[in-house]
Parts: sequence; C-alpha cells; structure tokens
Amino acid sequence: MIHPIICDCDPGHDDAIALILALSRKELDVKAVTTSAGNQTPDKTLNNALRILTLLNRSDIEVAAGAIKPLARELIIAPSVHGESASMAQNCRIQVLQHHHSMALS
Repeated sequence: MIHPIICDCDPGHDDAIALILALSRKELDVKAVTTSAGNQTPDKTLNNALRILTLLNRSDIEVAAGAIKPLARELIIAPSVHGESASMAQNCRIQVLQHHHSMALS
C-alpha cells in the first residue's frame, strides 16, 4: 500500500536525511514539503529543502514555507552546531533551479 505524506521539517542535517529517506521509499508518496525555522532561519531551511529536491530532480513536489518562528517562544538557532546554512551540502554549490512550486503560507 502506498501512503501519501507531507513532510513538515526544518531541513538541517537530520531532516535532510529524513526527507531523502522518505523520497527513496516506494511505499511513501511525498506530496509536499513544508519548512519552518528550527535548526536555522526560515529562509535557510526553505532553501535547504529546495536544494535537496533539486539535487534529487524532484521538482514535481510542492514546497511551502511555514512558520517563521515557534508559536510559544522566540526563535533560537544554533549555527555553531548546525553550521551557517544548516545544510549538509554547505560547501557544495547546488543551485536551486526554478522550483516553480515554492510558495509562502501565511
């Protein structure tokens, strides 16, 4: 049985791996990816998700930016732990190529 899913994440190292694994599973049909601030700022986590999908040639998947900060406290990021971009491909030059499904949710 194939299960349609939406991946809600803050792509740093851990969520990048989780997203890649979800996309590799035949029993999962990733319909969309939503990102939020967490490991890094919201713009960087959105960019990381787009980079992952571009790298995997998955422009068919909808992407949306979610919350810009936690609901109950201020945003705390840890660039000293997760790196300046929170990306495993921090030193790779993967360009996001017109991922036309990207949008912001309010």
